[in-house]
Amino acid sequence: MSDSPSRMLDADCGADEIPVIDLSNPNVDVLKHQVYEACSTWGFFQLINHGIDASLVASFKEAMRDFFSLPYETKLKLKRNSVNARGYFDDELTKRRRDWKECLDVGMPGSGDWDVLDGDQSNSCLDGYNQFPSSSECPKFRDVVVKYFNECARLSDQLARLLALSLEVQEGSEDGKLLDRMIQNHTSYLRLNFYPPCIVDSETNEEKSDKEQPPPLGISPHRDAGFLTILLQDDDCHSLQVARFEDEDNKDDNADWVTVRPLPDSLTINTGDMAMIWSNGRFRAPLHRVLTNTDKMRYSAPFFYNPGYSEFIAPLSCRAEDVDESVKAALYKPCLWGYFRALRFAGDLTDLGVEIQTSHFKVDSDSDHAEKQMMLMEEVRFEEPFDVEKYREVLER
Repeated sequence: MSDSPSRMLDADCGADEIPVIDLSNPNVDVLKHQVYEACSTWGFFQLINHGIDASLVASFKEAMRDFFSLPYETKLKLKRNSVNARGYFDDELTKRRRDWKECLDVGMPGSGDWDVLDGDQSNSCLDGYNQFPSSSECPKFRDVVVKYFNECARLSDQLARLLALSLEVQEGSEDGKLLDRMIQNHTSYLRLNFYPPCIVDSETNEEKSDKEQPPPLGISPHRDAGFLTILLQDDDCHSLQVARFEDEDNKDDNADWVTVRPLPDSLTINTGDMAMIWSNGRFRAPLHRVLTNTDKMRYSAPFFYNPGYSEFIAPLSCRAEDVDESVKAALYKPCLWGYFRALRFAGDLTDLGVEIQTSHFKVDSDSDHAEKQMMLMEEVRFEEPFDVEKYREVLER
């Protein structure tokens, strides 16, 4: 083989394009090199030959369009609230600013069994329980969404193990057992997004909409909280942007942003906060945002692959000989996923003054979140829906 892995990666993308990775490549050494390079630089890559059947993807896209075309009053019957993170909403806050979008969140049932009735007590968990439209309102919607959800979960496990390989984590090792636990106890959720056109009045520079004080972005700059994200993008409207190789929370210069234009039949993958902590900072949880569009509507669907609620995510052991000495020491304190997720959800609903970040768990941080998570763990049962108002005092303390 004449080309080195790094040259192959460079050939797959330009300087202003995120990498493209072919999951069908039989050369595992090349694959893990490409994954490491992508996750440690951009934190994003496009995945082709991912194994999710094209007909299922097409059915899922149609199901999304069918749901968001329902009457507003019908969707409001599925509205999420302070004790249920799952359901419909059009009022989410990102970085304390309201997003310009409609969404439906569907998550792993607390029972782990999709055949159990959605509202059954056994399906209760920290994120609440699923709410679907009726079969008369949206025929076959639930069946298609569940099939797509399960395919994303299967692919997520495959990708997570590839990420581990790229970090030289041995299967069966203590570091690798996190992935074994995650496939059994993951608390992932699938989000269906609809971004309506946002028409700006050139004279007043204000958005014309019946929504009160909407922001100028579909989603403000943010990082995904979980381990990794599988994103199904819109083929026609390309509004997703990733910040270029930086770690600051606030970027105002448009030159710092690169638009992610999906290849046909591809999925867009990015690493999240938990993967960054687990990799001891070698993987990047990239800052990204979604622009509004004045004349196009946009649909997308991120699948957030998340650990179990009671899982403490800690930096893996950095003993490999080729690892730089500066990353052998742990850069982060252990982070309880259930706590991190609870605060992110609370911040989606209400302004807590600041959004929780991985920086709060750095070993040199003066934040008290590492201590507060232990306090909250004593008070909260992860088998029960998290009540934002009930624990507001703890969250704001």
